[in-house]
Amino acid sequence: MALSRRLAIIAGGLGGLGSATGKILRSQGAWLALLYAPFEANRTKELLRKGYGKDFAPEEIRTYECDITSPSSVQSAFARYPQIWPRGMRPRQRRRSRAFSRRWKHLNTKLLGPMLCSQAFARLYLAVAKAAAPTAAPPGRIVSVSSQAAHVALWKHGAYCTSKAGLMGLTRNMASEWGPKGITANTVSPTVAWTELG
Repeated sequence: MALSRRLAIIAGGLGGLGSATGKILRSQGAWLALLYAPFEANRTKELLRKGYGKDFAPEEIRTYECDITSPSSVQSAFARYPQIWPRGMRPRQRRRSRAFSRRWKHLNTKLLGPMLCSQAFARLYLAVAKAAAPTAAPPGRIVSVSSQAAHVALWKHGAYCTSKAGLMGLTRNMASEWGPKGITANTVSPTVAWTELG
């Protein structure tokens, strides 16, 4: 089979698309390591039977509790790789500092920050527009500073590129939802600017 003795690690592998994907991979011979959310802990056997049936070897489909929003939980789950990898396929362990706090700061500042500010502005604008009726309120404008990093991959800038690409997705959504209510939303994508930081 095409994926014989290959390992597939699936986050959310106990239901929905995760189970459907897992079944296809199993049919090709892959071994599965299924990461499930803590709230599913009491239902793992039930969800396994529902998603994969009763006829599978336990060593070929294993489950691991993992909160994928928690760095320590993710690292703990992946640290169990001697149990996850098929015999004879276990990788050498590597230690790497991930500077999670710096990455989280990127996502908070460059994606969550604009989201919160835009929501606050929209609430304020819509309240003012309602109070101004029947006179039409002037149009509202949201302009977010994205980056060329939203369009291309920059070496060792994964969190930054993600945050800026996410900001563009958020802006499209705001434009779609709030445009009919008088608020336009756009992004601009500059390249490196010769600021002190640049």
